[in-house]
Amino acid sequence: MVGLFGACLPEIVRLRNLLLSNDALPEFSVTYFLISIIFVIAAGIFCIGWKPENAYKGMWIGASFPVIVSKLVQEAPSLTQ
Repeated sequence: MVGLFGACLPEIVRLRNLLLSNDALPEFSVTYFLISIIFVIAAGIFCIGWKPENAYKGMWIGASFPVIVSKLVQEAPSLTQ
């Protein structure tokens, strides 16, 4: 459960910063919510597989998961040469 909560934290912080800066909020479409739910569930599964020793580490793993995935997607090697 803490992995799921940890995966929600970066998005909560991002939305809080948007609200405080008075910038326009993003459009909250069904796609946005579906992708968010998929990320949260995947982070929870990743956290279970990691088997953290305590809740703090589990939350940290969950919060790190979206960053790890986005970094892998950005720097993925090309399939064609």
